[in-house]
Amino acid sequence: MNSSEGEDWKKHLKSLGIVRKRRPKRTKEEKEKEKDLRKVEGGRIGEDIACSLFKENSLRILDRNVRYPDGEIDIVALDGETTVFVEVKRRRDGALGTPAEAVTRTKRARVVRAARRWLAAHPARAGSVRFDVVAIQDDSTAVEWLRGAFDASR
Repeated sequence: MNSSEGEDWKKHLKSLGIVRKRRPKRTKEEKEKEKDLRKVEGGRIGEDIACSLFKENSLRILDRNVRYPDGEIDIVALDGETTVFVEVKRRRDGALGTPAEAVTRTKRARVVRAARRWLAAHPARAGSVRFDVVAIQDDSTAVEWLRGAFDASR
């Protein structure tokens, strides 16, 4: 088939009202926004898993997705009389290391700063405090709860 036959074929289909609908090309910004939305949704699912784990273990959820300019807390829970600040990390696979390894010194410092702000706003909860990490790896369906994973002094 030469190119003129290909063009005639396309014209013939068009004359019959058969037109291939093309999806409009997405801009770089649109692609980035979609990627960010997938990331947020994945994080929300991880937090939901962690909240279910806590409820099964009799912890009470006090707050979720607490955001400050200099840090954030995924979950604030109450374990008996202890206020627990939780960082949830979820990864599809172990290609970039374990989810727990992704809680770097910088991330821990941001969680501690946010926890201090949260405690300043909720002074009744300022007694015993703990920092936990919930690490979720999708490919192995592993959920690891690291109680007292770090403290405010490190």
